[in-house]
Amino acid sequence: MSGVAISIDVDGDSPILAILKNLSDFEQRKSELFEGIGNIVVDGIRSRWEGGEGLEGKWPLSVRVMREGGTTLRKNSRLLDSVTYNVLPDGVEIGTNVVYGAIHHFGGDIKHEARTRKTFFRQNMRNGEVGNRFVRRGRSNFMKETMGKAYTVKIPRRPWLGITEDEEQSILNSIEGVVFDE
Repeated sequence: MSGVAISIDVDGDSPILAILKNLSDFEQRKSELFEGIGNIVVDGIRSRWEGGEGLEGKWPLSVRVMREGGTTLRKNSRLLDSVTYNVLPDGVEIGTNVVYGAIHHFGGDIKHEARTRKTFFRQNMRNGEVGNRFVRRGRSNFMKETMGKAYTVKIPRRPWLGITEDEEQSILNSIEGVVFDE
């Protein structure tokens, strides 16, 4: 799974570790436990996302949302729909296979290099004048190459991958349910 993932490490004196040590048939039931943990975390991420917030509260509005409306990080919901989990032999992996998930989580700069662009115009065949309006390639009879400038797009960090205190408590309750057969 590429993109972004989280890992939860348990300290030696953690209540989670104490509960897991009491679990006599852990080997037989651990996939059930990890499945439950995966569901809790993914459901939490999706419910926060629906409200336009991440781990640190409401996300700042994106330029696209300010211009066109909609919801931040939800133009076509590809990233949201890709959030999933995999049950592993000794844990659960939660993340996305969408590469741009990491830049939205951590923030950063996207640098675009200067490059040549083709621009298309309509030329008046009678007098030879070229209009100053761009047209689609199929409607054009005049093409000009121009040099585009280099520019940088700054993506603010919008942490979305992780768990809240409520989700942590739900995970502990899930572990207790498996340990004590509730």
